Amino acid sequence: MKQQALFNDYALENLGPCLRLVDASHLLPVLRQAMPGWRFTHCEPQEKAPDVCVWQHPDGFWQEAPALPDGMLLDTPTGTACSVIADVAGAYLHQHRELIGLHCGSVEINGQLVIFPDTHRAGKSTLTAAFAAAGYRVYGDDVLAVNSDGEGVALGIAPRLRLPLPEQLSPVFHQFVADHLGPHDDRYGYLALNEHQLATHGTQCPVGGILLFDRDEGLAQPQLTVLQPGEGLWQLLRQNFAEHKSDQALIQRFLPMLQRLPCFLLRYSDAYEAAQWVGKQWVTKQLPSDIPHCNAVVTPQSSRVVSPSGQELRSLNEDDSRLWVASAAAHEFPLGDELFVIAQEGGAIHRLNITSRAVWALLQHEPIRLEEICETLLAFFDGASSADVRRDVAGLLSQLMEEGLIQEA
Repeated sequence: MKQQALFNDYALENLGPCLRLVDASHLLPVLRQAMPGWRFTHCEPQEKAPDVCVWQHPDGFWQEAPALPDGMLLDTPTGTACSVIADVAGAYLHQHRELIGLHCGSVEINGQLVIFPDTHRAGKSTLTAAFAAAGYRVYGDDVLAVNSDGEGVALGIAPRLRLPLPEQLSPVFHQFVADHLGPHDDRYGYLALNEHQLATHGTQCPVGGILLFDRDEGLAQPQLTVLQPGEGLWQLLRQNFAEHKSDQALIQRFLPMLQRLPCFLLRYSDAYEAAQWVGKQWVTKQLPSDIPHCNAVVTPQSSRVVSPSGQELRSLNEDDSRLWVASAAAHEFPLGDELFVIAQEGGAIHRLNITSRAVWALLQHEPIRLEEICETLLAFFDGASSADVRRDVAGLLSQLMEEGLIQEA
């Protein structure tokens, strides 16, 4: 679209001039309400148009940005605010490369941040809003910046809920949303929170724990289980916006943080009830010693190496007689019972559980054949089927080979 004559440019705190509204000044109040903790001001007209530009359009608004080179038509002010906020948050993280953006919800409990990484449409925004309803301060429901000291840095963006809310949610939560509903349309609604409910842009707080979650409507009450720290590390490696950093740089950044952070699985049926319960547990310091650990039985069938691609690979022949050895160029990062390995400098990260870590240790000790690995594992897994172990080890070696973690001796 061609730019109209009447426009206004705006600068965001710690970002500078980044937004131009063309005949679209009525969008400004919506943006201010959707990001109340991130101050932006009218600035002098820029000779070069800011990266994010929004035009008034007969059918709504037209937006262009680096992530939208061909432009996009947005039909409502709230939908446009969603798109603009995503672009300016991305611009902020791109400009401040010392920060890593995590795709997660985050709330402050007892002076620490509890973060819950995203899984697609798992309800993290609803859970974040439920913590706000329970009296805890929100740092974000979608993006949290993390500095080099392992502190979360708020962007100042209000939680955004998918509408309409499910009827089965707590009546107290429904009332809280109704009382605090800000800009909204038929699909999304931002919560209008004050400075005590929503951390302002740049506010910092140490991360105190990672919360993975699973909603189960059949549960009578919330349940917490302590997870291996490797699960938290794997989620952070998968849910981040650090395109300019290699996986190796990321694991070196996250590893010290995960060595001191507890990681939990929260299972619940009602988000508001879960938020109240978790908050009470955290404040009364009943974590983590009073909570059961996840002690999954390790078997040869769980000996897979997990890579970010998640691609299923063809197994070696089960009668393969070649000698195999670990790659000398591999980099190792132990965490708890697990081991994270990178095949070469700048390569992808692979997660080895207890069993695959044992196989990796054998491969590092000396050249070894598939048959010899199977014999060693059968000595440890009493009653395991020889055929099952051989099949799983063949698959594991195939993955290690394909990923460049092992080679023929």
